[in-house]
Amino acid sequence: MSTRELAEWVSSLSYDDLPESTILKAKSVVFDCLGASIFTGCRKQWGKTIAEYASIHGGGQPEATIIASGGRKTLASQAALANGTMAEGFELGDVHPGTATRPFPMILPAALALAETRKRCGKALIEAIVAGYEVNTRIATAIAISQRGRPMLSRGLYVPSLIGTFGGTAAAGKVIGLPVKEMTWAFGIAGALTGGYFQGHEEGAWTRRLNGGMTPSRAVTAALLGERGFVGPERPLEGEYGFYRVFANGEYDPQVLVDGLGQSYKIEETWLKTYPMNSTLHSSAEALLTLIKANGLRHADIAEIKASFLEYVPILSKKDVKTVVSAQFSMPFALAVAAVRGKVTVDEFEEKVLTDTDVLAMIQRVNCAYDAELVARAGLGSQPGRVTVTMRDGRSFTQEVLYPKGHPKNPMNVDELKAKFKGLTAGFVSETDCDRIYDLVINLDTASDIAPIMELCGAPHPERPVRAT
Repeated sequence: MSTRELAEWVSSLSYDDLPESTILKAKSVVFDCLGASIFTGCRKQWGKTIAEYASIHGGGQPEATIIASGGRKTLASQAALANGTMAEGFELGDVHPGTATRPFPMILPAALALAETRKRCGKALIEAIVAGYEVNTRIATAIAISQRGRPMLSRGLYVPSLIGTFGGTAAAGKVIGLPVKEMTWAFGIAGALTGGYFQGHEEGAWTRRLNGGMTPSRAVTAALLGERGFVGPERPLEGEYGFYRVFANGEYDPQVLVDGLGQSYKIEETWLKTYPMNSTLHSSAEALLTLIKANGLRHADIAEIKASFLEYVPILSKKDVKTVVSAQFSMPFALAVAAVRGKVTVDEFEEKVLTDTDVLAMIQRVNCAYDAELVARAGLGSQPGRVTVTMRDGRSFTQEVLYPKGHPKNPMNVDELKAKFKGLTAGFVSETDCDRIYDLVINLDTASDIAPIMELCGAPHPERPVRAT
C-alpha cells in the first residue's frame, strides 16, 4: 500500500529528523518563492488579476495573505490560488531536473496559507515543505523512464501540476497535523482533483501561470476535506484506476515511492532558477553568456550559434515566438537575447523584446539539437547545454555547462540569492524590507508563527511603488 506508507511517513516526520542542509534548503526555497511571487504580483497583469479575484471571491474570510496585494487577506484556498499563480507566474519556480517538476509553486502556497491560517510555527512549516517536496519528487521519480518526459508531455500533460497536487497536499496536510488515516484520504481526494495540460503554453495564455495556482488551491481543499473526515480513495496512486494507470500507462516502480524514506531528502536535489525561462534552456544560455564575456563577442559579428541541450518537446526549439510564454520556452529566443543584450533577466522577456529586429535576426542564426552524449555525462540530475559560436571571420568558440547557476552542484550563495530577490522586487519592496524578509526566513525555525513574513510580503502593491533606498 504505497499511498498509505507515504501518508504514514508524512504524518510522522519531525523537524528533529532533518539535517541542517535540508533545513537551510527549505528556508532558501521559501525566500526564493516569495521574491518570485512579489515580482508577478506587482509587475504582471495576470498577478494583479488573480489577486483581485481571490480577494473578491474569498467569502469575506481573512484567513491568509494575498502576496503583493496591499495587505489583503482571503480564504486559505483562494490565497493559495493567487499566490501559486504568482509563484508560477514568470518561469521562476524551482525545478527538479530528473522529473521536470516545479515544486515550490505547487507546494509552498498551500503550506503558507494554512500555516498562516492555523498560526503554525516556523518549524511546522519547514516540516511541511520538506514533506511536500519528498512526496512530489518520489511520485514523479517512480514513473518509468518509458513514460517520463516526452511521452507524457507530448500528450499535453503538464506533469508539475499533476504531481504537484499530491506534493501540495502532503505539505498542506502536514502543516495542519493530519493523522495517517486522514492524510491517506487527503491524498485520495488530491488524486480526484488533479489536472493540468499544456495548451496554455502553446497559445501563450495566462492558464500557463494558473497551473501553479490551481494546484496548491486543490491541495488546501484536499487537506481540509481529509481533516473533516471526507473519505477519499486509499490507493489513488497505485490503484486499478489510480494516477499511474491514468497518466503513465501503468508504468511505474512502487518501491521508488517508499524505499529509503528519511535517509536523505529530495528537496536538496532541486535547483533555484537564475534565469526566468524553462530550465532546459539555462545551461546553453549560461554557456553563451560566458563565451560572450570572455571573448568580447559582438552579436553583429556572429554567423551562427549551435546549441546542444536536453530537448523535451519541439516547442523548445521553435523560432516563431509571438508571446512572452512562448519566448520562455524557446532556445533560439533565449540565445538570441543573450547574444544581443548580453544578459537573460526578466527584462529580456517583455513584449517589446519580441519585436526587436536584432533579436529576430539572431533567432534565425540559432540552431538546436539534442545531444545524447552530453546528457549522459551530466545524468538525469541536470539539464546540460553546449554552444558553439561561429563568427563571420571564421573563428569558432565552444563552451558547455553541465550544472547551471542555482543547481545543487553550482548553488547561488547568500549574496546571489539576496541580489536575485532585490532585483525581482525593486521598486516595490525597500532594501530594508528585503533584508528583514531574509532575516525572518533564515530564522524561520525560531518563529512562533509566520505572520510577520506574510505581512511584509503582502504589503507591496502594484499601484504603490516605493522609492529606491
